[in-house]
Amino acid sequence: MLKRRIIPFLLIDKNYDCIKTSNFQDRKYIGDIFNNIRIFNEKGVDEIVVLDIDATENNQKPNFKLIEKIASVCRMPITYGGGVLNVEVAKRIIGFGVEKICLNSAALNDINLVKDISREIGSQSLSISINIMKSERGFNIVNNKKILVDINLNDYIKKIQKNGAGEIILSSVKEDGSMNGYDLDILENCLKFIKVPSILLGGCSGYNDIKKLFSCYQSIAAGASSIFIFKGKLKAVLISYPSDNERDEIIYNL
Repeated sequence: MLKRRIIPFLLIDKNYDCIKTSNFQDRKYIGDIFNNIRIFNEKGVDEIVVLDIDATENNQKPNFKLIEKIASVCRMPITYGGGVLNVEVAKRIIGFGVEKICLNSAALNDINLVKDISREIGSQSLSISINIMKSERGFNIVNNKKILVDINLNDYIKKIQKNGAGEIILSSVKEDGSMNGYDLDILENCLKFIKVPSILLGGCSGYNDIKKLFSCYQSIAAGASSIFIFKGKLKAVLISYPSDNERDEIIYNL
């Protein structure tokens, strides 16, 4: 059985500020990226995902100095995404000690990029994130601006795996920042097509949601952001993560 993973996601914008979105909008500043990572270090997180959500859309190259410093500060495995548009960039970032590269829009725009990067750095080091929006017709792929992409979701899942994706992140646009609970219908729709380790992201309201996810889907990791960043009804910024005892309760008392 795959290790049960509980994974914080951190977003950075074009100014390299650490932010949190809601429904892929309504950006809120949540502090310095390095300070947040250092706190997660102290809390012994399983791994962390850092995504530059503006780089690809603005046709910007990754900030290599920033990524190198992030990798040097991190004491846990790190996945980085944003602005990775060719193999050379992916190799350079992996060279900093980053464990995995994450592609989103770049993979939608060029499926051959998935194949080329996977061939160069290994499928175990390549994660593909998919933005998923529910409609009356089912589940659809959208880009980071919530514009519908004319690609069938399940066909795309099969295609990226065929081309070397080693991990898939299923990100619910509607539930982003909602803290209303995971949209498990996404998994019901996609799971029979997924053959690689995967992460569900969007909507987690607390540890009970993670426990429910693990009890229903043994191969899916729990991605979350708001529950690790905000505290209380006013959503004050306070970095947190399950203690060892809380992790045991989540993972072993299903």
